[in-house]
Amino acid sequence: MEYLAKGKRSKVYLIIKNNKKFVKKFSNESYIQNEVKWLKFLNKYNIGPKLISFDNESLTEEYIEGEIIEDFLKRAKKSEIKTVLKKILQQCYILDKLKVNKFELTNPYKHIIIKNLNPIMIDFERCRFSLKPKNVSQFVEYILRLNIFDIDKYKIRNLVKKYKKSYSLKSYKEILKHIK
Repeated sequence: MEYLAKGKRSKVYLIIKNNKKFVKKFSNESYIQNEVKWLKFLNKYNIGPKLISFDNESLTEEYIEGEIIEDFLKRAKKSEIKTVLKKILQQCYILDKLKVNKFELTNPYKHIIIKNLNPIMIDFERCRFSLKPKNVSQFVEYILRLNIFDIDKYKIRNLVKKYKKSYSLKSYKEILKHIK
């Protein structure tokens, strides 16, 4: 095992087995159980790294080769950024429709890894069921703070408010239209 990182709630190690890379996370039992629960559920929707195995104090998931979103945004072309941000918003919309609140999406600098223009969200230990999830709205706020696109902040915030009343596909698509 090779030490990768220490987060607020876990220690993360890299494991190489049969020429494949995996992440092994150690944390207290409640965080591991929560992350396992959400990974099992969200993997069905192609969200998050693939869960490989788990026990009471650790979990093993696929290792995502790529770069954190912050580094990607510094080097990518505007068209690539737009593509990736829209893919992330699509995942956020799915989470909202599933009534899952991921958290950390207002400042996802370590929670989204970009691999070949495909964003993969990581770290689901804080996920919660919510009748009023905020994934799309939190991520839109993040996009607005980036100041990469010419977005009418007043208009898009009003669209987000409208979206949060119904979580409808129509209102979600209105938000997407304004990210150009």
